[in-house]
Amino acid sequence: MKSQFKQAAAIALLLLAAPLAIAKPNIIFLLADDQRSDVLGSYGNALIQTPTLDKLAAQGVRFENAFCEVPICAASRATLFSGLSQRTHGFNFFENTVPAEYLPTSYPAMLKEAGYRIGFVGKYGMGFAKPGLRDQFDFFEAIGRNPYLKEMPDGNLRHETDLCVDAGIRFIDTVSEEAPFCLSISFNASHAEDGDKRPGQHFQWPESANGLYEEVEIPAPALSDDKYFEALPPFLQDKEGLSYERYFWRWDTPEKYQTNIRAYYRMITGIDNAIARLLETLKAKGLDQNTIIVYSADNGFMMGDRQTAGKWNHYDQSLSIPLIIYDPRLPQSKRGRVLTELVSNLDMAPTFVDMAGLKVPAVHQGRSLVPLIQGQTVSWRQDFFCEHLFDWYNDWHAVRSAKYKYAVYYDDDYECLYDLEKDPNELHNLAQSPEYASVRRHMIKRLEAYKSEYPKVEGAPTQTKPRPKAKSR
Repeated sequence: MKSQFKQAAAIALLLLAAPLAIAKPNIIFLLADDQRSDVLGSYGNALIQTPTLDKLAAQGVRFENAFCEVPICAASRATLFSGLSQRTHGFNFFENTVPAEYLPTSYPAMLKEAGYRIGFVGKYGMGFAKPGLRDQFDFFEAIGRNPYLKEMPDGNLRHETDLCVDAGIRFIDTVSEEAPFCLSISFNASHAEDGDKRPGQHFQWPESANGLYEEVEIPAPALSDDKYFEALPPFLQDKEGLSYERYFWRWDTPEKYQTNIRAYYRMITGIDNAIARLLETLKAKGLDQNTIIVYSADNGFMMGDRQTAGKWNHYDQSLSIPLIIYDPRLPQSKRGRVLTELVSNLDMAPTFVDMAGLKVPAVHQGRSLVPLIQGQTVSWRQDFFCEHLFDWYNDWHAVRSAKYKYAVYYDDDYECLYDLEKDPNELHNLAQSPEYASVRRHMIKRLEAYKSEYPKVEGAPTQTKPRPKAKSR
């Protein structure tokens, strides 16, 4: 009799636990603009204040070696939605749209089909061919910059970062326990306001960060020495090019650098402060225990390094991005880990699909990070593919492993090869070194393998609007 009672009790407990075991998690994807990984406290920056994100990293997992597939915001966002490399989806500013055949396998469409309530807020910045992706969203609120500070009906100014979180909270107010949700909040920050070149206004921060860093002397860029500029490919040293034009706006004097880097740091702290409000809302609504939080950026950023600005190039400062994933369902023993595997933002779409309990489609070119997050022992990639296709500026493709990076600027017939273990700052180009001839051959084979694996969409890119050269300084 006792054994029957114990068996019945065990079955009852399993039935009670079953809804929790099979409940699909909510997912919130927070995406910054133009932020590389070393501009967060959890990534070793001792000056910046990012306590909310640092806490998520401490209670979740942090990826030490996360990179974007393409370092420009429009194309990178298309990669995030589609799970495809730029050479396959073909999208960039003024160039094509993502083919409609990839719409059903975008992560919003797949999660929508699986019963998720889908929300999007902030900078959209990309486009699918008709019928387009926006119909997949149950809640869509595009919020841009220019200006960052928006005048409200009462006459007060409110920053785009805070408006994005305000809208995200409104979306959360619409969800119910009957369906899980996926909310993507895509901040315009910390992108510069390119139309306002005044120091201190070029990077416009939220009110919550007023006064921060004013008395802090932020160190000059680690790679600001002339030797790094002189080691650039000759065409990247062009002082009529876009990279130098924006360097002149932002970083070219110590005074301008200090003013703008402090403002840039305030933008990042403003994002952190806004995310804190979002997390408080989740907790107040009892949603915090089943909501995965993912924080990343669309691409890295050249903050005066190599006497350059922007992104668009093959250097790690352009490619490196933060990636923090907090899953409240992880056991304590799996929290606070720093993962060193090479991951790409190609992996984000398959990760979201896997988090929702769906099968990752074969067309996705990345891999789900869920096994790594859960602490499973898995065979992982040894290198990854990255690129930049843009008729206006800098066409290249590359392969990066933990030890080497090989990049080809094919329009300029220029190769780069770096031994990252001996030369992590990518100063010495070894592409023509006899000592590294076998390494070069191997990396060429890997590059060709990726090009075969990732088919290039027909006709991409197609220039539709010529870009004028920057004025000389």
